[in-house]
Amino acid sequence: MKRKTTITLLPLLILLVPLCSFGVTFPDKPPSEHYYVDNADLINPETGEQIDKKAAALLREEKIPLYVVTIPSLASHDAVTYSIEQYATELFDHWGIGWQDRNYGILLIISRGDRKARIELGAEWGREFDYQAQQVMDQLIVPAFKRGDFAGGIANGVRGLDAMARGLELPKAKAPWWFWPALIGGLILVVAMIINLFKTGRKGWAWVLIAALGVFLFFIIRAMLSNSGSSGGFGGGFSGGGGATGSW
Repeated sequence: MKRKTTITLLPLLILLVPLCSFGVTFPDKPPSEHYYVDNADLINPETGEQIDKKAAALLREEKIPLYVVTIPSLASHDAVTYSIEQYATELFDHWGIGWQDRNYGILLIISRGDRKARIELGAEWGREFDYQAQQVMDQLIVPAFKRGDFAGGIANGVRGLDAMARGLELPKAKAPWWFWPALIGGLILVVAMIINLFKTGRKGWAWVLIAALGVFLFFIIRAMLSNSGSSGGFGGGFSGGGGATGSW
């Protein structure tokens, strides 16, 4: 009977052994002079330099470590069943960002293939900074990612997280390159239409169109101004302090 049971379970064991041999993987820690790991090739040299400069100053002046990680996808790290929140938490703990007696680490992780990003905070942040972290995600990171500007969004996010960590007002998002040309072109068009109407004496729908263009430009300006309103730190710190998630 025992022999029959063993023979019956043998195929199941053969299937389970490979599954047990592979687990979720994590990127290696960056060397001490760097504060980012760019496995998804989203960070250009200029942005990388900005990250290192901001993060090094924050660690030196406030004893708060800040790291940025990009990955191709969760599946590329055998984490296909994980949410971005779960993976960020485990990566945070795996690296030990922060220290047990000063657990204020910050991790920004971007999964390009999953179109997800997560800000993960150390346990001592509590849940008091979830709102600020979500503002950084929604106002500074995701809008740039939606435009395909990953390097710009990451730089904005690091500036925002640096300000949050220092208790400062969050920095303003930079307007896209096309904003001012479009605004100037729109204003020129409105002025030209008004001059033409005065010369020709036309009335009616043309004035309505001008008013609509004026309102449109007003709301664009207001929206841009409101949005425009960025040994290392591994010491056994652990997550649990909340954070924010975004997608694009």
